[in-house]
Amino acid sequence: MMMTGVLQGLLDWYGQSVTVQSGGTQEPAAGRAFLQPILDRREDWKQRRPSPLGLARKDRFLYLGEPDLPLSMGDRVTCLGVDYEVQAAQPILVGEVLSHWWAVLRMRDREVTQDEQ
Repeated sequence: MMMTGVLQGLLDWYGQSVTVQSGGTQEPAAGRAFLQPILDRREDWKQRRPSPLGLARKDRFLYLGEPDLPLSMGDRVTCLGVDYEVQAAQPILVGEVLSHWWAVLRMRDREVTQDEQ
């Protein structure tokens, strides 16, 4: 229980404000999380990958968020005006207590974001 209190304190103090839009709900949920790039060890730090239209950014971001802000694949996370899509997510338990959510996010395409609005 102490571990979850420490993490919640760190999120409150240092975490970024995020909103999570789940596929099944209409109202976005607000909370706090740590969001940082997952850097590739190769030279190409921008993580560009070939696509039919040329090189495309495939940056991945690590998400560590509040236990009350559940995530699942396909959910949308917004942080500092940037939309991300959840690629993988899982709850992290300390004993039997939900400590936080761990996820890997990718930036959403601008075209997809504009079409949905």
